[in-house]
Amino acid sequence: MGKSFDESKVRRNNDGTFADKDKHHAPTDLPAADNDHTPVGEEFIDNANTIAGELFERKQDWDDLPIGGCYRINDFGDYVTEDDWDEVWDGHPLEEKAWMLADNGRYSTADVARMTPAEIEAAYDEGDIYIDTYGHETYAYYTEKYEEDDYDLDEPIGASMADTIRQTGERLAEQSHESMDFEPGEHVHATPDGFVSETEWEQAWGDQPAYARAAYELSCRHPGLNMENLSPKQIAAINNSEQAYEEYIYEDGGAQHLRESDTMLSKQDRLSADMYRQNERNAQYAGRDLNDVICMRESTYTGNDGTLTADVQRSTLRILDSPNPTADMDSMSTVALGLNHDPDNTVHMITGQMSGHSDAHSLKQSLKEQLDSDTTYDHENAERLSTALNIIANNADDTQGAGWLATSLGAFADYRHGDKGQARRTANEVRHSLQAHADDPATRSKPWQTAGIVADAILDA
Repeated sequence: MGKSFDESKVRRNNDGTFADKDKHHAPTDLPAADNDHTPVGEEFIDNANTIAGELFERKQDWDDLPIGGCYRINDFGDYVTEDDWDEVWDGHPLEEKAWMLADNGRYSTADVARMTPAEIEAAYDEGDIYIDTYGHETYAYYTEKYEEDDYDLDEPIGASMADTIRQTGERLAEQSHESMDFEPGEHVHATPDGFVSETEWEQAWGDQPAYARAAYELSCRHPGLNMENLSPKQIAAINNSEQAYEEYIYEDGGAQHLRESDTMLSKQDRLSADMYRQNERNAQYAGRDLNDVICMRESTYTGNDGTLTADVQRSTLRILDSPNPTADMDSMSTVALGLNHDPDNTVHMITGQMSGHSDAHSLKQSLKEQLDSDTTYDHENAERLSTALNIIANNADDTQGAGWLATSLGAFADYRHGDKGQARRTANEVRHSLQAHADDPATRSKPWQTAGIVADAILDA
């Protein structure tokens, strides 16, 4: 029977060093160079661990490290300088690679012991094979300490730094401007209260670490996060990916971080987060009015690739949920695109937020049934959509009838929140306009014809 591998030989002590290691353990000969099929074996791993033991005699805290390259050597946050690392491993390149692979990501110590020298070289040379690519925790890796960026990527930023970021954010909020205070095309940054210029942004952050900006953006988007407990690496990952945010919140089934989720926010924090996200979406349109934004988006529209319907749905819901929907250029211009290029689905989406469900096959019959519905839960939605649709109607591209379709949907909204007289007057205007321009080929476009269907449904209700 073959000798089994004893994992106790590589068990770590409480300080991160390896247990039961003899510093003067005799070096183990490598397998024959001409036999790439011979595993390095447990004694080779033992020797690598013995060599690595010298690293712990040279360990330093991050704050004590000199500027330059360094290696993290355990999950206690101990480091050695690059020079010390090179001295310890001098003459033992294969042991160095084996040690970096073992229990440091994808491979266990036993896995590495069963590898041949060629397999160790290949695994190490993949570059990120021992980094956290496979969902396994890593503790040892190379990094660098910069004089102007003096922080540990893996250590929480702490309460003091989190408070500094919060105070900077408060100053930015006090400096915030409205969108139209800027020149069209000017680069701005969002805050929950509006926008700040690039100059104001850079002056506010000064010489704070690079991650501070990302931490501020993340704290505005997800105010419930305990920022002081996050490391710079976590902040960067979560700020760049909503999926990373979800994974963090629901780690271990939500046992640790669920209380930090958006679902637990107070009403005030939720409104603040909603406004920040809205301003973040609209920063690209700073200095432009809705007509300009709609024209910009029409000029770059290349056809419905199947996402427009979903985009209109999200935008409609954002308009309904926003504390200030008429400032949401992004959402309103998306609805305008839907009116022009996906009118049927856009009408169903918008009217569905104001009325009960209808099983009618024709659009006109469906709209009539919705208008006859006596539900009251949707009256507030209707009022908000009436305001937004009237603004869109005044700014939408009307060459294909999108403006008139917005007008007729605004009338539908008026009808649903109780102003039936105004709704019928507006519907008559739409119908008369269609009749007056009957010879114009534009009135045969889908948006124009859909506007007529909506108007007829209102007049027949």
